[in-house]
Amino acid sequence: MSGRYHREELEIALDPSHPAHILPPPLPDHKRVLDVGCGAGQTLIAAYADRVSCGLDIDRDALRLGRSWTNRVCFVCGRAEALPWSNDQFDMVIARVSLAYTNINASLKEIHRVLTKGGQLWMTLHPFSIPWRQARSSNYKGRIFLGYVVLNSALFHLTGWQVPFLGRYESFQTERGISRALRNNGFDPISIQRRTHFLVTATSG
Repeated sequence: MSGRYHREELEIALDPSHPAHILPPPLPDHKRVLDVGCGAGQTLIAAYADRVSCGLDIDRDALRLGRSWTNRVCFVCGRAEALPWSNDQFDMVIARVSLAYTNINASLKEIHRVLTKGGQLWMTLHPFSIPWRQARSSNYKGRIFLGYVVLNSALFHLTGWQVPFLGRYESFQTERGISRALRNNGFDPISIQRRTHFLVTATSG
């Protein structure tokens, strides 16, 4: 994604009056935080500027931009399905509209692994309206890809499984599908709120 996009996202994260503003809850300053799919670190900069935190993303350009903004985030290039940290490293993992682009079960298994027992997962996820809006403004290739997203999402809803398309994952979520995936990967209790995105919080058991 472009630097302009990330700058706009930082402005939103820093502006509580913006309709798209949403941040994870405050934490005691000794708690350790990881952002999976951090982009340029916008959420960490806005929500947890009082500590050194960790951010992971596959986009090297976004990570480079984030390093130019702050020295309070340890930026790491990597994938949610294979987190490069040992067990029980974090008290909070956040994932703002990022797990929809991953193998969700594999990502949740890894997040559970790096969380301490009783640690918190905070994430936002796609409802159907998000990929539908993107597809409506795209060309025929985008509409073909939407067909994959719909089928992959239905598979996840019904069975809990996903399949990649040309090496990529994308899906939208339902309360049933994401709740089952969380419980299967060791999270309980779970809270889901319907907003523009699903806002999901869960505790690592």
